[in-house]
Amino acid sequence: MCLLLDLDRSVFAFSKCGKYKASAIGRHLSGHSSKLMLCLSAVITLTSLLGCSAASTTLTPTADKGSNPGGSNSGSGQASNLPLEQASAAATFVDSAAVVTHLSYTDTAYFTNFPQISSSLKSLGVRHIRDGYYPWSATDPIVLNHQQLAAAGIKCDYVVPFNTSTTPTDIAKLASEVQDMESIEASNECDNAGNCGGDATTGINNVVSFLPMLSTAAKNLNVPLYGPSFIYPSSYALAGDLSSEITMNNLHVYFGGRNPGSTGWGNLDSAGNAYGSFAFWLDQGALNAPAAPTVVTETGFITYPATTTPYTLPESVQASYAPRTLLVAFNHGIRKTYTYELLDEVSSPGYGLLRNDLTPRPAFTALKNLLSILGDPTTTTFSPAKLQYSITGGDASLNHLLLQKHDGTFWLVLWVEKPSWDADNARSITVAPENISIQLTSSNTVSAAYQFDTNGNANSFKLSKSGTGPSLAVTDQVTILQIK
Repeated sequence: MCLLLDLDRSVFAFSKCGKYKASAIGRHLSGHSSKLMLCLSAVITLTSLLGCSAASTTLTPTADKGSNPGGSNSGSGQASNLPLEQASAAATFVDSAAVVTHLSYTDTAYFTNFPQISSSLKSLGVRHIRDGYYPWSATDPIVLNHQQLAAAGIKCDYVVPFNTSTTPTDIAKLASEVQDMESIEASNECDNAGNCGGDATTGINNVVSFLPMLSTAAKNLNVPLYGPSFIYPSSYALAGDLSSEITMNNLHVYFGGRNPGSTGWGNLDSAGNAYGSFAFWLDQGALNAPAAPTVVTETGFITYPATTTPYTLPESVQASYAPRTLLVAFNHGIRKTYTYELLDEVSSPGYGLLRNDLTPRPAFTALKNLLSILGDPTTTTFSPAKLQYSITGGDASLNHLLLQKHDGTFWLVLWVEKPSWDADNARSITVAPENISIQLTSSNTVSAAYQFDTNGNANSFKLSKSGTGPSLAVTDQVTILQIK
């Protein structure tokens, strides 16, 4: 686990140290003695106590051409004044959810209790995991475990450690054995000294030189190649334009206990986005491949039942932030978001959606319920429609995502994107509910409503009615409305 502190900019972020180095991936062969990898870089100045801005961008219904652009706040009761908003496919959102695993860690429950790990993945509802490449034999238990997940419809992104002896043939051989390889990822955080040989600059140069081989392997297998992930923002510029080699930009986005919609807490980039925000990291990734889509292959929070440690979260807050991370990322156009990680294990304590005894944290329950409610069992593709509606009330922190399933039902996800935890001082913040009303045309109605709580449960409730339509109080916990 790599811990970055730059107190001169009031920056606090997290990233993993060498999780997918060849020695770490192969450690099931030799074991490991050093469990907790922690690197610390700090610049301490008098400005180290600067706070964190937590404002976020609101996403309001967008008017279609020809509709009244003021309809979203008019509350007029006239259907013709209501704007049209294009929905996204619910299945596309659910498919964006992924989780990091370490199936090769043979001294953890990932290996010793794989049946429960497999059962938990199926229960969670994710269809994508991220793990490490290693040239196992076809009969290795780890290969067999991957095969079981493939049979359950769970596919894997393989991170390939920097090793100049690795060839496209080697990768193709493993792909044919594990049967779950859906993408290849460049070596992990090569700007962390030692991960890819030498210092940070050498590591960056090494992973860039490694890309042509990975690109050939990906093209031979007809799978995408995720670009290299980096710890430091400047590393993306040093790596340069990688458009000819990679399919997708790759980011590691950690919030240091802040809310996922944070507008950042450090210096601004050339586009005016502050360090730490999704927008900031998207700007950095675009330096590698400006026209390519983006995946976030690591994001998460250090979590405990209760905590007084700055930049860590109590489990109740993680239950709110974890599903919102997926929602905010999707609204930023991020194709897949891999939560770090499925299970608490000794090299990265506190990150798991499952505790080290395999019991689920509230965040596991929240993600499971989110993906279950929004899941669409029909696998055929379709073109989502537009919904004519308006939201009255709420301030700039009121966020939403409009989805549609194959059966024609719309699903409106609402939440207040404000921090409920003071990350610097490790104490709770009260988030006031925001009262809103929703206006629909006479052909639509809200047929079901769910409110998430701090335990991750999704509780059904009935809406009250106001003069302009159904009304409700939206909180920092996710609310989901089904609209028929």
